[in-house]
Amino acid sequence: MQREMKTLRTIANQAGTISDRLRLTVKVRFDLIETQDFVDGVPDLEFSYGNLRFSDESEPQVLPLIRCRNHLTLQGGGIQTTIRLNGPTAFTVTSSITECDWEEEVEEEEEEEFAALLRVA
Repeated sequence: MQREMKTLRTIANQAGTISDRLRLTVKVRFDLIETQDFVDGVPDLEFSYGNLRFSDESEPQVLPLIRCRNHLTLQGGGIQTTIRLNGPTAFTVTSSITECDWEEEVEEEEEEEFAALLRVA
């Protein structure tokens, strides 16, 4: 039996949001890697994970999300899915990844500010 893991999709440095059921929404930048195992060439298990980056302004909102360990909705980069935080910046995808036309409404100024904050950190 030959097992091989292939990367199906990589999303890098995309603007998006994470939100909980109570409608707390936090702007993020994220990376996501979607993989799938193949056993003897036959598709098997899928596994997706990634990293988040927050601006310093978002930190007070993020701490309660990390502590509660609830499922969160990640939206951006043309996708929507449910995630669970594994720590302050890492997550695991816990549902299917849905393609969507949703675009994060982030103005250029906000994106530039966010990028500048990340460079300083």
